Amino acid sequence: MAADAASARQLRADFFWSRLLRFGKLPSYNRPRRVVLKDGTVHYRFNRGDLQSLREVLIQEVYAWELPLEPRTVLDLGANIGLTSVWLWRRHLGSQTLSNPVKPWLLAVEPVLENAAVAEMNLRDNAISGAVLCAAVGQRSGEARFDLRAESNLGRVVAAESGAYLTRVPVVGIRELLDRFPQGRVDLVKMDIEGGEQELLGQDTDWLERVQALMVEWHDDRADSRPLIQNIVAAGFQHHRLNAARQENLSVFWRSDGRNAPSQSDRIQPNPTSL
Repeated sequence: MAADAASARQLRADFFWSRLLRFGKLPSYNRPRRVVLKDGTVHYRFNRGDLQSLREVLIQEVYAWELPLEPRTVLDLGANIGLTSVWLWRRHLGSQTLSNPVKPWLLAVEPVLENAAVAEMNLRDNAISGAVLCAAVGQRSGEARFDLRAESNLGRVVAAESGAYLTRVPVVGIRELLDRFPQGRVDLVKMDIEGGEQELLGQDTDWLERVQALMVEWHDDRADSRPLIQNIVAAGFQHHRLNAARQENLSVFWRSDGRNAPSQSDRIQPNPTSL
């Protein structure tokens, strides 16, 4: 995975010492890191949230699936530090093809300012054509209470004045986000918004007409995924569990068009997990 010995040592050390972070902060806690991988550069911080995301997205490749379409545009909801944006760009959008010469573009949406700043560095240093928007997503634009949480990847919008690190964040409506894409449509929406999927998929789902495919991480402790999956299927999508052997709470959807789901041999194979 790492392109040089120094990056490999840094990753191994950070994963090893991060085990102690569950007991308290180390002197190097939250310090910025930059490592060179075989297919790009990644920025992260030495904390459990960033390292967990790095392991799941770039090493375990939990989003690895061959979609029955060639996405050129991506809306990354709950982008965190931009690692999924980087992965999707490398696997699906990184080059133009004869079959689809449309110039690719990606919009990463992340409500935590510090996370969004790292995401911007990751998009910039991987030459990703797109933008980072520091906001949460909702049905309509406005403002929301946000529980930052101690882990960098677990913050979420909350309805009540509760939470140890409560703050307020701007909210951009899902339809306004789609309007930023050509013809107001997007090929792929990735959604990991810590329970916020209830608001987007529980009602007023007409916006799905403007989407070709979705990858969703469910949070059943906050929002029952079963009726939400039914709503997406009712909007004209096929549903499949996404790499259930590696992570049980991921789904992939694409518009029903008579094509069969890809066989196991057709799916994207993950990279070796060595650092």
